Amino acid sequence: MSDGLLLTAALLLIVTSAVHSIVGERRLLGPVLARREGILKSSLARFVLRFAWHITSVAWAVIALILLALVLDPPAVRWWAAAATGATFTAIGAFTALSSRGRHIGWPFLTGIGLTALASLLA
Repeated sequence: MSDGLLLTAALLLIVTSAVHSIVGERRLLGPVLARREGILKSSLARFVLRFAWHITSVAWAVIALILLALVLDPPAVRWWAAAATGATFTAIGAFTALSSRGRHIGWPFLTGIGLTALASLLA
């Protein structure tokens, strides 16, 4: 396993994640969501679309962290993978619950994934 290649992959994931969110927001999401036709009349639908787009970028950043952990401390990868996944999904679930005022059906599942992964660190 090449540490240099893993570091390169992690760096590419971080850059791709940032570009995906920034450029996607400006060139795709903004213009699409400005058109309030059909399903996009729903504020919840617009929220879910935007959130799903950006959560992809967050997922890529978490994967980059896990790749970085493989290089820096291979025995700790299991802990870092659980911690990164747990913290990310707990935050995503809480954000989804608060920002959708509980209307998004996925928030309990997202939060549950995060809390379960965090609980695994204590077991």
